Amino acid sequence: MPDQHTKEYDKGKALEEGILIPLDLPEFQVVSQTWHHDGSVSVRVIAKQQTAICPQCQVSCDRIHDRRDRVKRDLMVRTSRVNLIVIKRRFRCSTCLHTFTEPDKACGRRRRTTRRLRETLGKHAMTQPVEQVADTFAVGPRFVRECLHHLSTPLLQARGLDEHALGPLPTPRFLGIDEFAVRKGHRYATILCNLEQREVMEVCLGRKLDDVVALLNRLEHPENVQAVSMDMSASFAPAVRKALPQVQIVVDHFHVIGHLMKAFRKVVSSWAHKKEGCILLHRKQHLFLCAKEDLTAEQEHERARIATHLPALAHAWELKEALRTWYAQATMKTAEAQLDAWIIQVRETGPEPMRQALSTFVNWKAEILAFFRFLPNRLTNGFVEDKNNRTKAMMRQAYGYRNFRNLRVRILLGGTV
Repeated sequence: MPDQHTKEYDKGKALEEGILIPLDLPEFQVVSQTWHHDGSVSVRVIAKQQTAICPQCQVSCDRIHDRRDRVKRDLMVRTSRVNLIVIKRRFRCSTCLHTFTEPDKACGRRRRTTRRLRETLGKHAMTQPVEQVADTFAVGPRFVRECLHHLSTPLLQARGLDEHALGPLPTPRFLGIDEFAVRKGHRYATILCNLEQREVMEVCLGRKLDDVVALLNRLEHPENVQAVSMDMSASFAPAVRKALPQVQIVVDHFHVIGHLMKAFRKVVSSWAHKKEGCILLHRKQHLFLCAKEDLTAEQEHERARIATHLPALAHAWELKEALRTWYAQATMKTAEAQLDAWIIQVRETGPEPMRQALSTFVNWKAEILAFFRFLPNRLTNGFVEDKNNRTKAMMRQAYGYRNFRNLRVRILLGGTV
């Protein structure tokens, strides 16, 4: 048998300096390696084990009946395609005279690719479009989908999920729920997250009342849920009250502050278009829009200087910062009284856009105050929003997903492989 590190070069090809890398398949011994003109590499291997167990009578056999070459596709080395030429041996049992082929753990029975190649394709397909993975590894898209399916199925089962999105769901204490557009303006989906373990529990198509109720009804022990964090959606709150009547709804405080900031931006923009503030706010609107603690000493000094010339804008800024301070410092005992005082102050002295925004604070007052009920646990939808942003980036990369089942698998398992 040739030496393990022997290299065989094609005729007419000059010898080039190269490196040896481990095959990393401990059950095989390398017989030879051949570099081809097209850049591919053929590695001839044979199993190190000299005997095999007869599947008929379970006796160890060492009598070789014949040998045959089998070509198996392996992982690429940089951009070079690697083919394993496996010398498959057939044994003849001396006890029952049964002939059989030695097992192949690296590839699997009657498989033309190695397990590690299939696993790698499946992992890449979790976060990348199938066509992109197929082009990168020079394989067919159908094969990539099969690899994704074989990899995702046991992972979903390990989490108590199924590929048809019908089974019961584990029930944490704190849930986060949000929506995202599968096709903007036409199709929407709902994402349900475990805020304790910071993982996606389920993704379902639709965002209407019946869709969300059906999703929440799949919870295995709904009585264990204590709170659900959400934005101020028109469909989520009624669905939670219907499916989980005992649960406290918590409005995500980032959405509350964002709602006020939308009104405050109108105030800043209006002053920037007035004669008094046009020059003062030129390229300096961000000094009022940024959080106070994010400003440098120089920026804060400049903001204060502008504020002396625009006292109405300065007062609106103080109201905006007062709400942020309230979220940072209030407790369950003081939160309601402080919020009421802030609402009265905005209603009496605030600018028109901020006064118009108060209806949300009045209508969602109980849900806003519920944020302080679970301190020191800060129930927010930050994790859910992060998953939504990752999902949008993934859909942009793939130019959309026609098959929602494939999109669901990628969202559920994209960060676990």
